[in-house]
Amino acid sequence: MLTAMMMRAQRAIVRRFEEAGATSMESARGVEELKLTPGIAWYQLLERGVLRCPGEGRYFVDLARWEQLSGQRRHHTWVMVVAVVALVLLLFWLRTAGGLGHHVP
Repeated sequence: MLTAMMMRAQRAIVRRFEEAGATSMESARGVEELKLTPGIAWYQLLERGVLRCPGEGRYFVDLARWEQLSGQRRHHTWVMVVAVVALVLLLFWLRTAGGLGHHVP
């Protein structure tokens, strides 16, 4: 749940940059100008190269990097879903096959 909240906060930050047109070095804006308060979500985006700082306290969003990060997250989510489904199916199979202490007569 914490991860979902963090992702929502990151999407809101990226949206704010897009709405302000701060999507390149030339169009970089200051934090105050964007009415943002840097927090954990902000610093994660900065760390991952989604937010870039060309200097003077101005930032812009690297949309290509954002799309790459979003794609990686979607991939990881699907891998986790498949793993959980596989685990549930395995447990169901073991239970019905008598593998967990239930013997079929």
